[in-house]
Amino acid sequence: MSSTRATDMPISDAGAGTPRESAAYDAALDAFRAAHVPQDGTVGIVRAYRAVQAMPYFSGPDRTPFAALRDGRGACTAKHLVLRDLLRRIGLRAEVEIIEGDFSTAVPLHPSMPPALGDMIRAGGVTDFHCRVWLPQGDDGQRLDATWPRGLAAWGFAADLDWAGQGDTQQAIARVTVRSRDDDVLGTKARLLGGLSEEVTLRRKEFLALLSGWMAGLALPENAGI
Repeated sequence: MSSTRATDMPISDAGAGTPRESAAYDAALDAFRAAHVPQDGTVGIVRAYRAVQAMPYFSGPDRTPFAALRDGRGACTAKHLVLRDLLRRIGLRAEVEIIEGDFSTAVPLHPSMPPALGDMIRAGGVTDFHCRVWLPQGDDGQRLDATWPRGLAAWGFAADLDWAGQGDTQQAIARVTVRSRDDDVLGTKARLLGGLSEEVTLRRKEFLALLSGWMAGLALPENAGI
């Protein structure tokens, strides 16, 4: 695989921004890399993707990548910031791409779901600003979506099982509009979310809370994404 090198690209969004918090994130990221991404090149890219994919999905109030490394779980924002920063650590030019779509289309119905969650999936219209990683490889780049751990494929989720480094991974949301590619992911996402109406905002929050609560009770295989 050819790659665009970016050895001096910044690691941003590390936490609240104090030197101490940034240093803690750097240390946590380096430890995660040492444990899961022992080499560069295509193998390193795939290993980084699988390691982040393995983190259970959980949407909470702290979207920082440090929280994802600290807690071992996260939603699309934190997980893809970790993946972006891992790829930058191994010398790639990686960006987090914020996309707009209906997040209910990313979640398949399942009998074990609480009725309220199933009703929202059937109704649709859960506007969200989803994150994935974009690599400038080839004519249009590559899009890596590590949202769903492999184990969720058993529940019908679009969890990528076979990606080996070429082309796009399987995407959590099929139909989207790209809204942003910049380093201030947390700030940009906050501004985009702030532009939603109160009704849409409440619906999104309810959906994510119901989804996270249901997923917390699922018994996924250990290291299902690696």
